[in-house]
Amino acid sequence: MVTFVHVWKEYRRGNIVIPALRDVSFHIDQGEFCALMGPSGSGKSTFLNVIAGLDQITAGDILLEGKSTTGFSDADWTKRRREFIGMVFQAFHLVPGLTAAENVGLPLLLSGKAPNMVWQRVAETLEAVGMQHRAQHRPGELSGGEQQRVAIARAVVHRPRLVLADEPTGNLDSHNAAEVVALLRRVSREWGQTVILATHSEAAAREADRRYLLRDGELLAPSPLPTPP
Repeated sequence: MVTFVHVWKEYRRGNIVIPALRDVSFHIDQGEFCALMGPSGSGKSTFLNVIAGLDQITAGDILLEGKSTTGFSDADWTKRRREFIGMVFQAFHLVPGLTAAENVGLPLLLSGKAPNMVWQRVAETLEAVGMQHRAQHRPGELSGGEQQRVAIARAVVHRPRLVLADEPTGNLDSHNAAEVVALLRRVSREWGQTVILATHSEAAAREADRRYLLRDGELLAPSPLPTPP
């Protein structure tokens, strides 16, 4: 599904080189749920961004479904994100003037899907995340947990094979955070989607099949999940 082959990512500020990812090799299979842990500045967001083509690696290669992304153009990456990848962020990034249903349907409408198909898929997806009863409400009328559920629905409405979630519980209380992570876990199981969750939360990581630790841009070997007390 996703394979890193000795990936490096460096940023330059004048003559200063700042390594964000250091010789990272990694593989995740279709349908797995992986937690990527580490403190702020450890490279978690960069890790997800290079998978999505939002940032370009300095060296190495990233394979998606066995295909090298070396030489991908901006158009290639845009097509990949539109068809293959769904993204969930800490900030919900919902359009304030649109209803929940319209926010969820936006990616499908922008890709030219037929309206009848769009609204059927939107209804199915909102039901899957438990938000069908709030379909006609705008973001300002929803709680933080509800907004994140809508954001997840928008990320998976096109049924991507890969979902990248960057600290999706960072703006939520512990109850809503647990519900959002459980929802991502359920989506992975029911729809066979691969999920990579970047988080600093041990509680969130317990939902994962595997857990990795990023430290100063280096990916450490999978570690066993702690047994809840």
